[in-house]
Amino acid sequence: MKAVVMIPYWAGYAFPKESMTRRDTVSVGGRSLMDHTVQIANGIPNIDDVIIYASNDDILKQLRDASLCKFFRRPSDLDDQGVSIEDIIGSFLSITDADVIILMHPKSPFLRPKSIAECMDKVVNEGFDSAFVATSPNKLAWFRGQPLNYSLAKNEDTPSMSSIDPVILESSSVYVFTRALFESSRRRIGSDPFIKIVGHFEGFEIDQEDDHRVADLIMNAGLESYGE
Repeated sequence: MKAVVMIPYWAGYAFPKESMTRRDTVSVGGRSLMDHTVQIANGIPNIDDVIIYASNDDILKQLRDASLCKFFRRPSDLDDQGVSIEDIIGSFLSITDADVIILMHPKSPFLRPKSIAECMDKVVNEGFDSAFVATSPNKLAWFRGQPLNYSLAKNEDTPSMSSIDPVILESSSVYVFTRALFESSRRRIGSDPFIKIVGHFEGFEIDQEDDHRVADLIMNAGLESYGE
């Protein structure tokens, strides 16, 4: 099966005001998030291609070594605010013969290739229809104004942290799925996904300016390989 990494980039995209502007090009440890992502992708075994899918090839200037990836140009209307990731995946599949897609968003500079390789192996060799990376904080959680994994019922004590059901949060950085799954359901996650739980450092995502400062501190302190 042909497996490719697809890294989407939105040229000129206006990120929500609570997110960083032009997040993919910010520097962490002296390298852009896009460069970190291309480097991580090249560490995954059995990948046929690493492809940046964007409407503008200026993003290649953010890479130390542009020979580590290919550039596929996409229609500029796919940069519009209302375009979904499913629209972009569908467009990408129309110009590639890949059987397995590893979708990587440039948000997590500390992801390890072996974690992504495990996701890929579960889909290619172990029968899962998709896979994604997630974190699972062992915290008391709320959703829509109500406790999610514990109860406020009268006479019920607050549970200990060791006894609660942890919440699983998609990292939104890595998704592995097959062409067959997407073409049949228009989804990157199927009904039987493998969920790769990673630790706080590896799963750290950069969305806001505070995240960027923390990522720089992690990198400068040499903690990016913590727990490896």
